Amino acid sequence: MKSVYCILVMFFLFAGGVVAQNKNTARKLFQQGKYAEAKPMFRQLLKKYPQNAEYNYWYAVCCYETNDNIDVLPMLEYAASRKISNAYRYLGDCYAAQHNYPSAISYYNTFIDATADDALRERYRERLSVLNRLNRMVMNCAKVCIVDSIVVDKDKLFSVYNIGSDAGVVSTQAEFFADSLLAGNIYCSERGMDICFSDADDNGLMKLYTNSKVGEEWGRAKTVSGFDTKGNDDYPFMLSDGVTLYFASDGEGSIGGYDLFVTRLDTESGRFLRPDNLGMPFNSTANDYMLAINEVAGLGWFATDRNQPEGKVCVYMFVPNEGTVKYDESLGFETLFSRAQISSIADTQDNPEVVRKATQQYAMLLYSTELAANKKDFLFVVDDSYDYTHLSDFTSEVAREMFVEWSRRKMLQQSNVELLELKRDEYASATKAEKNLMRDAILSLEKEIEEEEEKLTLMEYEIRRLEQGELYMENQ
Repeated sequence: MKSVYCILVMFFLFAGGVVAQNKNTARKLFQQGKYAEAKPMFRQLLKKYPQNAEYNYWYAVCCYETNDNIDVLPMLEYAASRKISNAYRYLGDCYAAQHNYPSAISYYNTFIDATADDALRERYRERLSVLNRLNRMVMNCAKVCIVDSIVVDKDKLFSVYNIGSDAGVVSTQAEFFADSLLAGNIYCSERGMDICFSDADDNGLMKLYTNSKVGEEWGRAKTVSGFDTKGNDDYPFMLSDGVTLYFASDGEGSIGGYDLFVTRLDTESGRFLRPDNLGMPFNSTANDYMLAINEVAGLGWFATDRNQPEGKVCVYMFVPNEGTVKYDESLGFETLFSRAQISSIADTQDNPEVVRKATQQYAMLLYSTELAANKKDFLFVVDDSYDYTHLSDFTSEVAREMFVEWSRRKMLQQSNVELLELKRDEYASATKAEKNLMRDAILSLEKEIEEEEEKLTLMEYEIRRLEQGELYMENQ
C-alpha cells in the first residue's frame, strides 16, 4: 500500500513538473512574440485548466496575434474580470477592429488607468484619441439622402460625374488639356474662365493651385495658400460663389486615407481658411474624395473605395442639405454607425418626395447634357419663317442657353403632370382615410404645375423675342 502511495505522489509530482515546464516554455515564447509556437501549448494548458485566468489571456492573445478565427472575447473578458490588466487593451483592440468604438474606448480607458507600463500607456492614449474622434463623428453623422450609387473602375471615375454644365467640369488634367504628361485632377468653372487643379510640388506631394484666363490664354498659376495639411491635397471642386472649395486630403485631420474637406476663401487676404473635415457619412477610414455639387439641380456626388475591391470605386449621388442636419443620437451607436458607413441606401431615403425630385433632376441633367452636345433633335418655332431643329440654329447665345434650360424644365413639367395623373387615379380608388392623407400632396403638386406652366410660357416668349431680335440685327 505504501509503495502505491509513493508511485502516485511521484506521478503527480512529475505531471506537475511537466505542466510547469510547458507553462514556462510557452510563456517564454509568448514574451518573445512567437505566438504561433506558443499557441498549441497554451491550448493544451487551457484545456486542462479552463478556469485559469492567465491561460485564458495567453491563449486568447496568441489567437488574436495569429489572426485565428476563434472568438477570443469571452477569454479576454474572463481574464479582465480577474484583473489581468493587459486583457483590457486587447479587448479594446478587438472592439476597435469591430468598429464598436464605445466599448473599445471604455476598455482603453480602463487599461490606461491600470497599466504600469509608461510606453504602452502613451501609445494607447494616442489610440484612444483617434477612437474618441471616430466616435464623435459617428454620433454627429450628417443626415444625408443618398439617391443612387454606381461602382466603376477608378481610372474611369470621372465618366460617371454627369454634374451638368452649370456646375462646371471635373476631370483629369491630362484629359482636360489633352496632354498625357500632366498629372493631377482639375475643376473648371461653368464659364471656362477659372480652374483649380492639383499638381506635385517640389517634395512630390500633390498640392492645389488656381488659374484664370486672361483673354484666350491662361495666366500664371497660384498656390492655394492659407493652410498646410502636410499631406497630399487633390480632387478640387469650387462652388459657383468662387469662395467655397471642396477637396480631398490624406494629411492632418484625415481619419484614414483621403478625406473630404471644405475651406473658404478670405477675399480680403486672398488666402483660404483652415479646412474642416466634412465628417461622416462623406468620410470613412478608407479613401473618400471628389465631391462635386450642382447647386441648381440640388444634387451632389462623392467617391469612396470603402468596401470596394482593389481598383474599384463607388460614386454616391446625394441631396445636399441647406445647413447641417444630423441624426438624433437616440438612434444609438449601432444604427448611427450603419448610416455613417452608408450600409443601406434605402435607410437614408426617409422622404420619397425628395428622392423623386432628385431622380427627376438627374434625368434633366442628362437630357440637358445630351441636348447641349447637339445629340438631341427638336422642333422650336421662332416665327413664321424660322423653325429650329438644332442648337446650332440659334443665333443668340443667350437664347440658346435659355432654350436648353427651358427644355429641361419642360421635360420636368411633363414628368410632374404624369405624376399628378397617377396620384389622381390612386385618389379615386382610395379609402376616405387615405384620401385625407393624399389630398394635400395632390393640391401642392397642382399648384406647382400651374405656377411652372406660367413661368415656362414667359420663358418661351423671351427665347423667341431674343432670337428674333438677333435675326433682325443680322438682316439689317
